[in-house]
Amino acid sequence: MRRVLVGAAILLAGCVSGKPRALKPSVEEVFPASVPVVFQAALKAVTDQGLPLREAEPTTHVIQTNYVDMASYDPAGSSVYPPAERQVRFRILVAPNQDGTGSVVAIFGLYAPFRTGISTSERNEREIPRDHPGMTLVRRIRDGIATAVGR
Repeated sequence: MRRVLVGAAILLAGCVSGKPRALKPSVEEVFPASVPVVFQAALKAVTDQGLPLREAEPTTHVIQTNYVDMASYDPAGSSVYPPAERQVRFRILVAPNQDGTGSVVAIFGLYAPFRTGISTSERNEREIPRDHPGMTLVRRIRDGIATAVGR
């Protein structure tokens, strides 16, 4: 019994102390407008979708939403997913383009398929799969930004 407890403690320590994964954006695109203009366009695109904001920081150019149940946005597409996999949040990062023209936008659709309780840690988050219903909102956010900056 003692060996099992020691083994469980080592496994838990490894999980807790492990480094966070590098996440890949669901969409990354260059827009011809300045960072402040693209940030405001992204903020409008997020709020136009009715997504609840967790953070919208104009100094760091980061927008994050709270988790939403995709069944509220796409009931038919979400019905095949278990509840934990339907809970999605979005992170949008805006930065200057490296070549000096315009801005780069990275949109992340994130979920925590291995939730262990009511809340989750960012460490447990994963990119939503390409066929996940959350990708519809990623595309709508992207399209809203493109429309707002005249693309």
